[in-house]
Amino acid sequence: MVIAALNIGDPVFIGGFFGFLISLPVALFLTFWLSNVKNRIAVVAGAFVGALLGFLIIQAWAGTLIFNSSLAGANGGSAFFGCTLFCSAMGLITGILADLLVARRNTRDYRRQIAE
Repeated sequence: MVIAALNIGDPVFIGGFFGFLISLPVALFLTFWLSNVKNRIAVVAGAFVGALLGFLIIQAWAGTLIFNSSLAGANGGSAFFGCTLFCSAMGLITGILADLLVARRNTRDYRRQIAE
């Protein structure tokens, strides 16, 4: 196995990159909107890291991140739509996980007040 660099001129990279760019507003907005914690920047940063991780997974699987040539049958259109959906889902999942971790660290802020 040869670790290769990203080929910026590859249609799979171009399609995946534009899919990643389109998935960012979707993932970041949904994560911000669904967040229930006070520190929303940590949740949005977690969503960004998840979307970036999704892009790198697509590039490792179908692109030239690991091997010198693209996956057989992979083209820019399939990479675009796959990356759009996968990066949106990964961003939302990691944003929700970051939301749960932040809420768990600061449980005092999220307990119900008992009326006496």
